[in-house]
Amino acid sequence: MKLSSSIYICACALWLSACSEAPKTTYSSPINYANYFIGWDCPDNLKLPRVDLKDWDKVPVVNGRMPTYEETTNGTSLLFIDKELKPDLKNVEPYKMTLPKLAYFTNPRTKQKEIVIVIQLVQFSDYVWAGLRYVSGGNASAMMSDLQFLTDEEIKQEIEKSPKDNTVGALNKPSGY
Repeated sequence: MKLSSSIYICACALWLSACSEAPKTTYSSPINYANYFIGWDCPDNLKLPRVDLKDWDKVPVVNGRMPTYEETTNGTSLLFIDKELKPDLKNVEPYKMTLPKLAYFTNPRTKQKEIVIVIQLVQFSDYVWAGLRYVSGGNASAMMSDLQFLTDEEIKQEIEKSPKDNTVGALNKPSGY
């Protein structure tokens, strides 16, 4: 069975028509397949609307287990891995961290540091993949190593200075930028 039929990256392949399409190539390993998507950037995904920064911790996520297929299609997570169809992915697990979390992320498209909500962390053998929601709407992915998680004090400061309107697409630049 093709690897592309065993790993569904729903943010791109199923419910995210605004982003690049899923690969048409068969990949030799799960890492190569996942690396194709690392760094995707979908700021115009209307299925994931703007989040008021004060409500960041109410964003739905899956904790302590891998998400179901349905959860990847409803925006609760971004990566679905079917271990029954692809047993060589048996060691892929959720990263042990309670989500959601706020993090600073340098957007590869805009080159600006933004605040994102981390909604999924997946531990592969040699890296941790992160699924992100932009506070301004849309989603992205990145390596966990590209994120700087906010402290409680930083979260408080960012909420106090966040825009009070619902402007879709407005960047949520961190303080001092």
